[in-house]
Amino acid sequence: MIEENSRIQSQNQCFTVGCEKDLKHLMLNSLAIKVNCMVIGREEMQEIVRGYKEPVGLNLGSHSALDAWGGQRNYNLRSLIYTTPSRARIYLQNPMVGKPDEPIDDLPGLARKNLRVINDLRDIKKNGDWKSVILILDRYSEIVKYVDELIDLECLQIPNRAFSVYVGGDEYCSVIENKFAVPIVGSRTLLKIENRGEIEEDYYWFAEQAGIPYPKSYQYEVYEGGIRFNEPIDEPMLLKAEHAHRTFEREFIFAANSQHLEEKVAQEVEAQTLNREGLENGRVEQIVLGPHANFNFFFSPLDAKSEWGDLDDWFAKLYNVNMEEARICLANQFLSIDERRETILDGLKRLPTDVQQRLKKIPSFEVTAHAILSLRESLLKDVHRYADRFLLSCREHAYPGIVGAWCLQTLVTWDRISKYELKPTVKLDFTSGGKAKTAADYGVYDVPEEGDPYMHIPVTQDIALRHGGGTNVHMGIGSQYANAKYKKPMSMGDRIALEIKRAWKTNQLHEIVT
Repeated sequence: MIEENSRIQSQNQCFTVGCEKDLKHLMLNSLAIKVNCMVIGREEMQEIVRGYKEPVGLNLGSHSALDAWGGQRNYNLRSLIYTTPSRARIYLQNPMVGKPDEPIDDLPGLARKNLRVINDLRDIKKNGDWKSVILILDRYSEIVKYVDELIDLECLQIPNRAFSVYVGGDEYCSVIENKFAVPIVGSRTLLKIENRGEIEEDYYWFAEQAGIPYPKSYQYEVYEGGIRFNEPIDEPMLLKAEHAHRTFEREFIFAANSQHLEEKVAQEVEAQTLNREGLENGRVEQIVLGPHANFNFFFSPLDAKSEWGDLDDWFAKLYNVNMEEARICLANQFLSIDERRETILDGLKRLPTDVQQRLKKIPSFEVTAHAILSLRESLLKDVHRYADRFLLSCREHAYPGIVGAWCLQTLVTWDRISKYELKPTVKLDFTSGGKAKTAADYGVYDVPEEGDPYMHIPVTQDIALRHGGGTNVHMGIGSQYANAKYKKPMSMGDRIALEIKRAWKTNQLHEIVT
């Protein structure tokens, strides 16, 4: 290793200005030596993007790729979408072409001019006359064999859940962490924490470190026909486990108590929608009653380095943090809210109760659609508080932590604060520097003054440290919170593209990649 690195350093000294392409390959060769035994380092990815002249957005064609592609078009960035034959029609029939602010009158004409469709990435060159490329692969995982070509094209991967699952390789996303040596505008080493129950430090672990509310869990034993609890539990509960045949999806089994859950799980095992492996990696937790809300954030490393005038001064003063932490929290930008529509649950809910009872249908919770939400304004303080805690916790335990798009998925309930409020292990208070004693200390003014008030509490149900699928509802129109900030339509795909464009134009691409 030492001799190889010395040889590479010696060769690097011989390069001249016209050899950027060869330099990229040399850096990749050096990186390949390390990749076999360790996680791809952020420093290597930063060094690669320092040589980029015109970054290209790289999107796995599924999940939220249309929003990402649309944002790249809106900010005049080139795009590459890789997909499979069965899903290619999504992108063939919804082309994002044209220049920013260009009227789209002749869609076929602009598609002919801007868009190329290929099945071998080597058929495309950086200096070609294309704006977007659709690459059709037999399997998503085949993208890994094109790492050299992706670097030549100066690609930046935009992560989504499909990327984590279809390219990740296993529950640790080992392929992404160890082999996919392409810069990511996101959190390379945090994608795996969504695989709850499969890894030790999943998002529940990070939530505990952050001291943010999440549902309490119950232990159970797995046997051949289902699960059993050591003691009866007389309160509503929920099982989260991988579907037996679609590991991309999770099964959600609701029950009135532990005996009821044991019966329902046995039925699911018999129906072969759950298996032993999924149950062993599953989690049973309390049911939190309240509306479901996905809060979509974008953490901007560029804005975290900026001065905010009076805002960062007063934020630091009010919330007992230093100036760096204040700017980090201000750069954790809240963009939008959405909620899920799930099959077949939503269909069952629309039936009269007497019909539901006669059907005796066990509802499935397959995410099918999303809808736009807004939140009672006074509750935003708590969403920001928990989101900032989680962000700082990730930076402390897995630096650089969150980069770019992420989502705090919650159930907003009404309960005593003592039931959920945990002591944070990261520094970020929510009072004026002191310990909360009354409802007013929590920003609640319309309840009796007592030390343990009732209030709305966003309880964390799930966390996604990548581009969320629910943000598709804002594609083309933006979201109300982001639009108001930026005075123009701003979806999550737009915000990602804006960060890339700003970083590119100010020679700071290295700040936004891992």
